Amino acid sequence: MRRLTGEDNSFLAWENAAQPQHTIKVLVLDPIRGPRPLTFEAVKALVPDLVARVEPLQWQLLAPRLRFGRPWWIARPHVDVDRHLRRITLASPGGDHELAAAIEAIFHDRLERGRPAWQLCYVDGLADGRIALIWKIHHAVADGTASLRILEALCSNGSPPSTPPRDERRPALWRWLPMVARHQLAALIGLPRLIARTGAVTRTILRRRKAGKPGYAEAFAAPGARFNAPLTAQRRFAFRGCDMDTIKRVARAFGVTVNDVFLAVCSGALRAYLDRHGELADESLTAVVPVSMRPPDGDPWGNKVARWNVALATDVADPVDRLAAIAAATRTAREVQAERDLWLQHDWMEYWPLFWFYSRALPLIGERTTHRPTFSLIASNMRGPQQLCFEGAPVERLISSGPLVFPMGLNFTGWSYEGKLTIGVLACGDHVADAWEIADQLPVALAELAASVEGVEQLTCEPAPGVNVAPQARDRV
Repeated sequence: MRRLTGEDNSFLAWENAAQPQHTIKVLVLDPIRGPRPLTFEAVKALVPDLVARVEPLQWQLLAPRLRFGRPWWIARPHVDVDRHLRRITLASPGGDHELAAAIEAIFHDRLERGRPAWQLCYVDGLADGRIALIWKIHHAVADGTASLRILEALCSNGSPPSTPPRDERRPALWRWLPMVARHQLAALIGLPRLIARTGAVTRTILRRRKAGKPGYAEAFAAPGARFNAPLTAQRRFAFRGCDMDTIKRVARAFGVTVNDVFLAVCSGALRAYLDRHGELADESLTAVVPVSMRPPDGDPWGNKVARWNVALATDVADPVDRLAAIAAATRTAREVQAERDLWLQHDWMEYWPLFWFYSRALPLIGERTTHRPTFSLIASNMRGPQQLCFEGAPVERLISSGPLVFPMGLNFTGWSYEGKLTIGVLACGDHVADAWEIADQLPVALAELAASVEGVEQLTCEPAPGVNVAPQARDRV
């Protein structure tokens, strides 16, 4: 058994029919390049062994008795494959738009809580005989770094454990209640120290303000955009890839990070989209940017993430000036994080009713009084793995997306792989009718930055209107 941390549990607490909290990881590959063709039946036969050797695929949620205490993960390795595996056949030859439509359909429904928290979809009908394996994994199981580890385990040549894993049972009541009581007592004892740490961080913030130094982007500072309205279950998804060498060249030329360029590309694409619809505001939109805090030798699963609040400079017309403003904002975020207690927010999540009031109730009150969203959107960038092979077939492309969390009804998720940074764009379909309108501007925004670099020759990126820029990536934030 494994008790969920407060941060893991938050993704369960935030989840509802309009706000499912799973992530999507898509492996595109050629099924005939392995030692044997990867048919649907072949993948189905592989699932039990994959579950046996990849521990998080065995986890099923165990709700606390009488709603007392935190939920737990309990091992259930003997899964009903037919409930976890589905098949979608695209109208051949399926392209990026058809694959994105399949991903939209998979995003729609929540994962069943009475089964291990994942689903696999086998997609065929792609052009040139390619297939896609779409893994849908609950965010409570894994953040970006843990998801990367899961993908690497799924694509490894490992063999199942010599001793098959067994189903775990719910502890007897006489064992359960003392165990939960110990956790509750430890939390109660630790609360005064947490309050003291909070006071110390507050004093640090005030000293920084008194010294005239900038801080994180302020909550409720950004004007509302069309995607900051209440969410529905409808999703729109699109993706584009950009050449990682181009991104690195831009980063070197302007003395910024790869993540800065990623954020500037997202900002440029969003600015163009809003301008086309006559909705470009004179004030900058803001982003919540997840940053991994996982120690190298720490627990490999679950969530360990800090969150930077960054202004995206969507009010700045010049792409180079916009990049410079974003780089200044992320430098400030890095400084602020270094000055503060890194684990304070993470530890407050262990006190969920109190943290819920801070993270959900106060923002809702703020939104109703200011008529502005807490922050505009989510933007996450992850350096992906080296070359992956699933059952010997090389993975040619890796696509990812995280969920939406109201009021942030737009999510940019970038994962690099094999020289390509593929950026997924997820939005609520009732507010953004066509996510491709945003995604198609991503390579355009990169080309604008690249054209500003002295001596840059003609660049390549994935097809997009009026642009020729080819896809490839490989840097993690």
